[in-house]
Amino acid sequence: MSNIPFTKEFGYIKLADILGVGSPKLNEVMDRFEDIERVNSLTLKQWIESRILTPNELARINNVSSERIYSVIKYCKFNGIRIITPEDNEYPEKLRYIENPPIALYARGKRLDDSAPSIGIVGARKSTEFGQKAAYSLGAKLALAGFTIISGGAVGVDSMAHAGAMNAGGNTVMVLGCGLDSKYLMVQESLRKKAELHGTLLSEFEPKTPATRYTFPIRNRIISALSCGVAVIEAGRKSGALITATYAMEQGKEIFALPGNINAPQYGGTNDLLRDGATPLLKVEDITEVYLGRFPDKLKTDISLTPEIKRGYYEEARRMSQRTFGYNNPKIDIKKNDSPKSIENKEKEKLLSNSKNAVNTSEGLPFTDASAIPCSENAKKIYLSFTQNTEFSDILLERSGLENGAFITAVTELELFGYVKAVPVGRYERIK
Repeated sequence: MSNIPFTKEFGYIKLADILGVGSPKLNEVMDRFEDIERVNSLTLKQWIESRILTPNELARINNVSSERIYSVIKYCKFNGIRIITPEDNEYPEKLRYIENPPIALYARGKRLDDSAPSIGIVGARKSTEFGQKAAYSLGAKLALAGFTIISGGAVGVDSMAHAGAMNAGGNTVMVLGCGLDSKYLMVQESLRKKAELHGTLLSEFEPKTPATRYTFPIRNRIISALSCGVAVIEAGRKSGALITATYAMEQGKEIFALPGNINAPQYGGTNDLLRDGATPLLKVEDITEVYLGRFPDKLKTDISLTPEIKRGYYEEARRMSQRTFGYNNPKIDIKKNDSPKSIENKEKEKLLSNSKNAVNTSEGLPFTDASAIPCSENAKKIYLSFTQNTEFSDILLERSGLENGAFITAVTELELFGYVKAVPVGRYERIK
């Protein structure tokens, strides 16, 4: 391999092998040695004398494989992946001065535009229908206003934020917690492909690096660093979205949080953020007005969602429910000029029809006795409306015969007593 010329890509990938992804030592190394080619030529003795590396990092030097690094570079070249180093113009300035800037980045799709206003949208994977609609609408409206939407590409809030931005014709950056060509969560492959066409797919992990419990927290600092501010939607107290929010606070970014029911676990983290000073996210203007002065020539306030953009939510929700939760939505006859409301009504009618004709195979269902439930009569009506363990809220509303306001009050009562829980997409699951 000695006859292959040195490249900056080789040098930075080798340095990443030695320091490890997420290391805070990149700037220290480059300040000391100034040039990546010089860094690449350092002997083990010189590294020891520098006193920069730990014993574990020193041990990695002898394990670095030049052949493997060249194979990564070759793979990227032939698979349309850009390797972005700190020496490249595309390397975002927003990443250069964080505590642990990425040593190398891998990207497909549009070039990163570091000058564009950007908002990170993060939240729960197991989000409610309300949370998904909020993420989709926020992503679409912010994209129409001129923001790039940054998120992590996971199911739930992330997916809806990306989809909203792209369906509105805006830009999005999907920052993965694995390699760009990892097999992790391939149910999201169609969304990744769309991001490559209409936005940017980004990772600091080599292309086939699998996801682990450690890669996502490392990834989250990039989401926050690329964003001018971070909006958190439906995050419990142990949610990974709070890691992103913490990074954002450390990086001096604005935090926006969607308020929620104080008794609902999926709002524990967001409500804590609000208590600690985050800006309540009640409308899109809560975000746009913060940045209008900073980006007067790039943002606009006259924004509204067209029927086509709204329609995209139902299509994405349908795909998400099919690929994530094993529920196959029935085929419905969607015509070109159907409004979002008519599409929603068609789905409800089909779902209700299928549910009424379904053969129940769930243990203990249907329920014939709710006398032991210490709840109101309306709550018992909803409880008795289950014919399978998981039901759409609209079907339960129809069967129970309750008005919408009474239904919401009664189903909340069942949640508080632990008899049901809300699950994606717009459904309730019987627990007891």
